[in-house]
Amino acid sequence: MCAVTDQFDGLLTDFSDEVLVDSAMLGDHAAFDVIVRRYGPHLYRFARRLVTSESDVDDIVQETCVAAWRQLPGFQRRSSIKTWLFAICSRKIADVHRKVGSCAADVDGLRDEVDTRLRDPSEEVCGTAFLDALEAELDRLPLRQRAAWVLREVEGMTYPQIAVVLELSPDAVRGQHTRARRNLGLALDRWR
Repeated sequence: MCAVTDQFDGLLTDFSDEVLVDSAMLGDHAAFDVIVRRYGPHLYRFARRLVTSESDVDDIVQETCVAAWRQLPGFQRRSSIKTWLFAICSRKIADVHRKVGSCAADVDGLRDEVDTRLRDPSEEVCGTAFLDALEAELDRLPLRQRAAWVLREVEGMTYPQIAVVLELSPDAVRGQHTRARRNLGLALDRWR
């Protein structure tokens, strides 16, 4: 029986978000599980860059998934399921931020993306030093600027998608992102 379930779950991963959402809205837990497995790592990465406590990150992602399951019948498809999940996650992050008072970004994940094939050790040290400096400067940005920057630069979202997530207009998102880039550019000028 388990092999049949695993084979069925494997087939579900081939379905589009729209088909999975339709099934999940009808109460299909397996379809919702595929959605969670598809976007959970992205949600985790987003929360990890905006919240310092690992346990808070885990709680945020779990609460996001629980809230999404509960709110799924009300999902009106004005955005993609990915954007909708990020919007829920963003609100959970804001809740933690209000409780704690300040959140720090963690750019450790970006270190994994640094090209390990660098031949010159001085370039490798410089890259690590740059990421440390970027992490420190991201910590100093206001939460909305930091979120806009992470969603645009790390997650590759468009301004309209980020607008849905942060509950702002696309122009406001563009402004937040522009200010974040300007502030980071000024602070990291020595790396140019």
